[in-house]
Amino acid sequence: MQRSLHVTAHAHYVSSEYYRKWNVRLQYMSLVVGAGGATGGLASTFNWKTFVGHNPRLAPLVAAFSATSAILSVTIHLLPKIQSMPANLYQMHFNSGIECQYLEKKVKFMSETEVWDSKIPWASLASKYETLLRDKKDVDSVIQTDYWAYRKALKLIEERDREKRDQSVRVGEGTIQ
Repeated sequence: MQRSLHVTAHAHYVSSEYYRKWNVRLQYMSLVVGAGGATGGLASTFNWKTFVGHNPRLAPLVAAFSATSAILSVTIHLLPKIQSMPANLYQMHFNSGIECQYLEKKVKFMSETEVWDSKIPWASLASKYETLLRDKKDVDSVIQTDYWAYRKALKLIEERDREKRDQSVRVGEGTIQ
């Protein structure tokens, strides 16, 4: 359970990083397109007919820019309650990662101290384990880890473990010589 929580927490952090990047990209797109849309609005206020008369192909571009700006602004700023928005996905994955880390620490503490203590009755350990399973189910019910993020997190953790083993072998060989 401890390893599963460790990988799941890492996967939530990988997902949160991905969605944070998408949120930043959308914010920048909104800024750039919004500036263009505002320019179109200003151009229509100040002598639009003369402006279009000199550049007739520019009118549809300015109108498209203004419409895109309005759509992006509404999507990013006025509809923050949509769960599939990158900002919300980032926040949910980040919070779930924190919860998984907290549960991982609780499981680690229980496995290192309470399981080996013969004074603690098995019924108490079983109820604590059931509570931990229920807490894990509650955390998983908020948002599921993305499959690609879980695979990436598992790969990163396995690579890190392999590097640690290789390094400890090299250190062990250095002390023998």
